[in-house]
Formats: sequence, C-alpha cells, structure tokens
Amino acid sequence: MVILVSCKSWLTSGEIWPRGKGNSEMKHNMTEQLKRIRKAYDLIVEQYHEGIDPFDKIPSELRSSPDFKTFQESTGQINCGAADVREYLEPKPEMRFLDAGCSANLFNYRLDKWPSTYYGVDISPSLIKAMERFVVREDVSIGGLWVRDLSKLPFKDNFFHIASVIGVFEYCTLEYINIALFELHRVLKPQSRVVLDIPNEKHPHYHLMLKVEEELGRPHIAFSRLGFDKILQSLFHIRRIDSSQVMLKYFVETAKQISKKS
Repeated sequence: MVILVSCKSWLTSGEIWPRGKGNSEMKHNMTEQLKRIRKAYDLIVEQYHEGIDPFDKIPSELRSSPDFKTFQESTGQINCGAADVREYLEPKPEMRFLDAGCSANLFNYRLDKWPSTYYGVDISPSLIKAMERFVVREDVSIGGLWVRDLSKLPFKDNFFHIASVIGVFEYCTLEYINIALFELHRVLKPQSRVVLDIPNEKHPHYHLMLKVEEELGRPHIAFSRLGFDKILQSLFHIRRIDSSQVMLKYFVETAKQISKKS
C-alpha cells in the first residue's frame, strides 16, 4: 500500500537556511521558484487529463525551428529509466531506490519492475496523486510516494542504497542545491550510487532548452558548474560525467560519512 505524506510546510522550513538578511532574501526567492515549478507540473497533470500536449502551447516559431525535433528526440535519454542509469545503479532485490523529483517516472519507465524497491518524492501534489492512482489501478508494489521538496526528506539516515535526481537542479540556486545534496547524502548508505544531472551550457541545444522550459513555466536558474562541482565533491565521489547530451549526467558515489550541520 502506498503511503502519501501530506505536503508539509517546506515553504516555512526556515531552519534549514542560514540566518541573515541576504540569506533570507535567497530563501524567499527560492520559495517563489518552488511555487512556480510545483504549479507548472501540476498543470501538466491537468493537461494530460484534458488530452492537451503541453508542447502545443509552445509558440509555433519555436516548435518549427530546425533544432526542435532533434531536441525533443534527444530528451528521451534524459530520464532515470535510461539504460545507462540502470546499468550504473545496478538495482538488486535487497536495495531501496530513491527517485528524487520523481515526476511520472514510475508510470513512464515502469521503475516498479526494477528488482529494487521504489520510493518516489516530488514537489507536485498532482503528480504524486496521479502516481498513487496508477499504483492502485495496476496493483503495483513499491515503497511509497511522498509530496516533498529535496531540502527535507522524510527518511531516516542511511536508508537508501541507490538514487537518482534527474531534471531537478536546473530549477535551483546553488544555496538550495547545497542543502539538497547534504540531505540526499544523509539518507543514503555509504558507497551508494547516484545519478544526477545539471544543464550542459556547452551543448548546442542548451539555449533552446531554456526557451522551451520558460514557455512551460519552468524557468531555469543559472549557476556556476564549478560551484556545483565543488559542492558535489564535498559529499560524493564523481565516477564519470556524460557530457554528450543537453544535460550533464553525473555518475557518483557517496563519500565518507560527514557530521550533521548545526
């Protein structure tokens, strides 16, 4: 049976942010961004039930551009169900798998068919409810689904064996990413494997992706890759990076245990 934890007040969980006027403003800006992203993904569920393709809302001049079709086709490999993700994570029956920012991955890629036990977390209540209905309709066995953002995960320390964070961090500030990665590290066991991604600014479709996401109500927040890598390497070992696609895909492993933040 799927457990749906009600959407706790991540909008007011200020204790996870450093204090100070500047940090208060950053927290406010990120709170507003989270609201936008939640609203955009809730809308996608509504459009799906109405038989509306979200891409139909994108201006025709953008959809008719030479690169648009190629861009759409290339995004098929940017998901946690991709072959290289499964190959790296090596899911096994005794493993718990965290899909952080799960969207409709459970339905789209049938991640319940992996030998590991699936747990999904997403900021969109509508997406989680849709996945709940799918689980009941198909009599799917999983670990659970939660409405939550990544700054405060509802799991105990060292709970998961493997995880993915795909299509999430492009919407976040480095300050938020720092908190989210620390929280992700907390719930993972030592030497857990993780796949995550960020935008690839050097890819020819990068600017097209930004425009498409903007039209879908999901604006990206620009940040330094160097800054991201610095945060990531303080918590994880980077095993390899795939830079062939519009999203840089990191294949990492949890580093040694670290002390909790005060």
